[in-house]
Amino acid sequence: MPSLDIPEVPHYVHAPVTKVDLDYADLPVIDLSKASSLEGRVALSIQVREAMVDHGFFYVINHGYTTNEVGTHLRPKASVSDRHSKSERIFDIANVPFEHVTSEEKTTYAGTMKDTGSYQGYKSRQYW
Repeated sequence: MPSLDIPEVPHYVHAPVTKVDLDYADLPVIDLSKASSLEGRVALSIQVREAMVDHGFFYVINHGYTTNEVGTHLRPKASVSDRHSKSERIFDIANVPFEHVTSEEKTTYAGTMKDTGSYQGYKSRQYW
């Protein structure tokens, strides 16, 4: 049976917003609120496919994750689930392989796409 305990992970601190005037990519926007109907899911599947084929990326809105709980992580005695909103926790967990796993362990799971064609595994910086 899986554990019901939520493991502690270090809190990820986002980089500050840049003040440089950048030419941002114009990404397709995928609105997940359309997924509530069959017609909407069909339209979304077409939009996602086109976005991936034409751009390789897309921006998702109305996905259900909020940052309404931001600031609750400042309470020192709060539990892990109380300290972080869903969005904050997702970034905390996603950062673990980048900053908290040794280089040796990463090479154990190295991806070999260039050799095998498989996308699975860790890709070191400048792999591509």
